Amino acid sequence: MTPNFYATHYRTGDDIRAGDHILYAGKPGTVVFVMGSPDIPAEWSAPETWIGKAAGFMLNTEVAGLVFQDQSDEDLSLLRRQP
Repeated sequence: MTPNFYATHYRTGDDIRAGDHILYAGKPGTVVFVMGSPDIPAEWSAPETWIGKAAGFMLNTEVAGLVFQDQSDEDLSLLRRQP
């Protein structure tokens, strides 16, 4: 299964990367990992086995805590990249 473009990209076309500072539904957060990325933290090893998805990304949001999305939408925007 080939993931859709928005499983790894913001609506602007920028790629979603671990460590990105984001706004999700108007609230701040960060990207924890992106499925298929080689830099998934060890504590999240093999997330596809417990998430049941092959594509998407995990966010850590101020209001909702951890949120897994299988694609970006208008509620997700990049604020800045991790230096």
